[in-house]
Amino acid sequence: MLHPSKQVRQIVTAVVIIAALLMILVIPFMAFNMVNPIVGYQQIRIEKFFAEGNPSAPLLVLTTWLVSFFYPFWGTLSLVAGLTLLVIALPLYKGAEWARGLSLLCLAVPAMGGAYMIVPWMNFVGSAEGGFPPAVIIMSIGLIPYFTILLADKGDLTQKVVDFCVFLMLGVSSAESFANGHAAFRILYGHPSRPQFGPGIAMTFFGWMGLWIGAALTIAAIYLLGRRKISGWYAALIGGLVTFVVSGSVHYVRHATMDYLIGTLMGLSIVVMMLIPVVKTRLLNKYADVEAPEKETNLQPKAA
Repeated sequence: MLHPSKQVRQIVTAVVIIAALLMILVIPFMAFNMVNPIVGYQQIRIEKFFAEGNPSAPLLVLTTWLVSFFYPFWGTLSLVAGLTLLVIALPLYKGAEWARGLSLLCLAVPAMGGAYMIVPWMNFVGSAEGGFPPAVIIMSIGLIPYFTILLADKGDLTQKVVDFCVFLMLGVSSAESFANGHAAFRILYGHPSRPQFGPGIAMTFFGWMGLWIGAALTIAAIYLLGRRKISGWYAALIGGLVTFVVSGSVHYVRHATMDYLIGTLMGLSIVVMMLIPVVKTRLLNKYADVEAPEKETNLQPKAA
C-alpha cells in the first residue's frame, strides 16, 4: 500500500481479514458441496447421450472427473490462501509492498476459482433447477478485497484506472485461460479416437498446455506487479502474448464456441496495456515517483 492514512489501512486490513476467514470457513465447504449436484446432472445427461448415440457422450464422461477434482482443488487453495492472509495481515497494515503483492495473489484465488465454477453449475444444475450460483459468492469473496487493496492506494485517477484495468484483466484472463485449458484437456483425453488424434484434436494439446502456462504467467504477474517488479511486467507481457497466440490458434482450428476467441481478446488486451508507456510507468513506480514535480524556483544569486 502506498502510504494511505491509518484509517484507510485499518479498513483495508479489516476487509482482508474478513475475506480470509470466509476463505477458510466457508469457501472449501461450498466448493465441495457443489460437486455432487453437478456430477449427478452430468451423469443423467451422459446416460441420455449414450442412449441417443450422441458423439459428445465420451467427452462428457471425463468432465465428471475433472469437476470432482478441480472444485475441491480451488476450495483447498482458497483455504491455504486465507490462512496466508491472516499471517501477513500485520505487514499489510504496515504497508509492506511484498504483503500487497502476496495479498493480491491470495485474493485472486477464490476470484478465479469462482469464475471457473460458474459455468459447469449453470450448464447442469442451473439449467435444471435455476437459482443463484454459489460460485458467484466465492468469486465475490475474493474480488471485493482485491479491488479494495488496489483502489485504497494513494494515487491520482490515472493510477487507479491503470491498476484497476491491468489487475482486472490479469485476473479474468487467468481464469479464462484455466477454464479453456480445462476444456481443451477434456476434449483431448475424452475423445473416442484417443490415443490417436481425431480431426482437429491435436490442437487441443497445444491449447491445454499453452493456456495453462499462460495462466501461470498472468497469475505470477499479479503477485510481481503487486510488488511493482519489472519481472511482473515481463510475466504479464509474455503471459498475455502466450494467451493471445494459443487461444487464437485453437479458435482458428476449432471455432465451435466463442470461448477461445474471448481468451484471444483478453490476452491481446494485456499485451496492448503492457506496451503503453504510461501504464508501464504507473505499474512499476510508487505514486510519489510519478507525481508532477514542483515548480522550479530561481536559486541563482542576483547580479550585483
